[in-house]
Amino acid sequence: MSSWHEFIFMGKHGAFVWSSYFMTLVVLLGLFIGFRMMLKSLKKQVEVAAVAPDSKKQKARKLKVSQPD
Repeated sequence: MSSWHEFIFMGKHGAFVWSSYFMTLVVLLGLFIGFRMMLKSLKKQVEVAAVAPDSKKQKARKLKVSQPD
């Protein structure tokens, strides 16, 4: 590359290349922010469940496993 101008425009393909980089960045940031929000929500649910009185806590369910014949 002899100049920044050629690097940015990449022989008239720069718009496609940089827009694809931008969209990838937006999607990755969206996933990151979404998972962080979900993690915070799950942490709050666990904290609330840990503080709740025993009568209001959900009891663990037992798995039914059938014996092979």
